[in-house]
Amino acid sequence: MLCAECPRCRRRSIIGVNRNQTLTEGDEPAELRLRCDLCGSRQVRIVRVQSPIEALRFTTGRS
Repeated sequence: MLCAECPRCRRRSIIGVNRNQTLTEGDEPAELRLRCDLCGSRQVRIVRVQSPIEALRFTTGRS
């Protein structure tokens, strides 16, 4: 699973992964270009998590 965090406004979101498009260990999610829907920043940081529980912890700030 993939999550994202905006360094400007600190908004955290769960992006998810399409089941047909699996990522291997060698893939770099940094190639994804996202824009924050709250402040418009293009410097969104991509974070890979292993489970839905980790994604919830990330979005609530308990990681």
